[in-house]
Formats: sequence, C-alpha cells, structure tokens
Amino acid sequence: MRYRVFVVDSRRRVICAAKLDCIDEQTARCRAEQMCGEHDVELWEGDRLVAVFRGVTSNENPGDRS
Repeated sequence: MRYRVFVVDSRRRVICAAKLDCIDEQTARCRAEQMCGEHDVELWEGDRLVAVFRGVTSNENPGDRS
C-alpha cells in the first residue's frame, strides 16, 4: 500500500514529504512514528489522514495550532 508522510511545522506548513510503500497500515504507522522528532508527522493514505504523531515542538506549545 502507498502512504505519504508529511513533516509539518507549528502552522502545519510542510517541511518535508516522503512516500512510504508498506505492507499494511500498522507498518506505515510504525515507520511514520520513527520519523517524529522536533516537528509533527502526518501519515496519509490518499486523501485520508491516518495518524498524526506529535513532535517535541507541539508538546511544548499545545495551544499553538492555528
């Protein structure tokens, strides 16, 4: 299955994007979560948002999601 991963800043602007080819959603979730660091990581399958993994920046500023 084909997934896309987006690393986004605090204003949800895309910093970087990658394609993931994974056998199933659980594998895609694990791989996307491993990419999480300073910024949030969004995992998408087509136009469906699968998961958001919160980065360090989000944890420091939980109310700053405009």
